[in-house]
Amino acid sequence: MAKSNLEKRWEEAGLTDDFIFSKVFLDPQITLELLRRIFPELVIKDIKVLNSQQEIKSTYDAKSVRFDIYIEDRDNNHYDIEMQVADHHNLPQRNRFYQASLSTAAYTKGQNYSQADNTFVIFFCCFDPFGLVEQRYKVKRGIEAYPNYPYRDSEQTLFFDITSLQKTVGPKLQHVLDLLANRKLDEDDDFIIKLRQRIFL
Repeated sequence: MAKSNLEKRWEEAGLTDDFIFSKVFLDPQITLELLRRIFPELVIKDIKVLNSQQEIKSTYDAKSVRFDIYIEDRDNNHYDIEMQVADHHNLPQRNRFYQASLSTAAYTKGQNYSQADNTFVIFFCCFDPFGLVEQRYKVKRGIEAYPNYPYRDSEQTLFFDITSLQKTVGPKLQHVLDLLANRKLDEDDDFIIKLRQRIFL
């Protein structure tokens, strides 16, 4: 049976569409697997909180933030996953605001600062966010004169250019980036099959 125009437009939009992105990653098992592919060095056991369009406002007159996908895992790590289609040339400032908002939830009253929860912001971009021709950019604070000093403030941001053909990430994450960019897919990856099925549910 031939696909309708609506079905074709839906398929072409894919995961870069805000509604589809939010719908797909409201599935805890899908989002858990995505996080594991992004952070293979972490042992992410399970998801405790998963919300789409989560809004956080520190005070009544402060600018609020709305995360595309907000996650807390069982170890109280906090994540924000963003799909960025258009380049408004403000991602460093936007990330600063997102990280500050995540930190609001990362500190518990009476808790020692050294015990703050980890926060991660992940941007999937339909463009090269810094024009440096990299597929993946990892941003962490450091000490200018001592770049190798382990300045641990429990904050990390990752930017991915999904249009990049560099293939410098692991193969499992590469499959996800290929799906986001509507490139030829690895049909042997069960997770990719599940993602595609979730798009059309």
